[in-house]
Amino acid sequence: MKSLPLIALLCSSFLLSACVTTVESRLTRKADPEKAVDNYTQLGLGYIQQGRFDRARARINRALEINPKYAPANNAMALLLQSEREPELAEEYFLKSIDLDSDFSQGQYNYGMFLMRNDRFDKACYHLNNAAQDVEYQQRGKAFQNLGLCYYRAGKIDLAITTYERMLKVQRFNAPVLVNLSTLLYEKERFDDAQQYFNRFTRLVNRQKSQHSANSLWLGIRLARVNKNSSEEERLAQALQANFPDSEEYKRFQSF
Repeated sequence: MKSLPLIALLCSSFLLSACVTTVESRLTRKADPEKAVDNYTQLGLGYIQQGRFDRARARINRALEINPKYAPANNAMALLLQSEREPELAEEYFLKSIDLDSDFSQGQYNYGMFLMRNDRFDKACYHLNNAAQDVEYQQRGKAFQNLGLCYYRAGKIDLAITTYERMLKVQRFNAPVLVNLSTLLYEKERFDDAQQYFNRFTRLVNRQKSQHSANSLWLGIRLARVNKNSSEEERLAQALQANFPDSEEYKRFQSF
């Protein structure tokens, strides 16, 4: 059961590269230690985003020299080490960041994503859930989205469905979640519910606010087959063949 796409971004706290110079100029002026450690941390994150790891390390190390117990700086070092493919060292800093401040939701989220990418799903879901429960967390929607995916990967389908349904009460037209939830409901043979969410996704496509993927087209084909809607099945099958002829979904359709 591998029909859900992996839709996940690691570090939403990265700065845009255009911001780096501005932050750097601030650091040349005298600043109180609390402000300086945050500036160095954010600058380091910006350099990670650019792939300039040496510069990132210098800034993050400076932040940790000022305050080694600053959770975001430890989280930034974890992200740097992860980018440098040092997973064991990265995990040490992720854990230190969370130990220093268990309410630091970005740290909880980043560690959860790290664990999920390493197929440690039960623990990953725990930390993603911690981030998702923070109503003040700016990336809460993304945390819920990836929590649902984490539950799916862990084989906890009912929890994944509940998580996606809860998210859609807040973000009714989140296209990836609509497709993922519809897929799960189809696999649970809750065809009417699956069709309802797929129809909502289809409205987004028709309004050009989203696009079909091979996965969504294949889902639509199967739902059309269940509903004995041969014209809709043919229309979606033609789109799948035209746009994704080399996809696994099209191969499945050919033997459907």
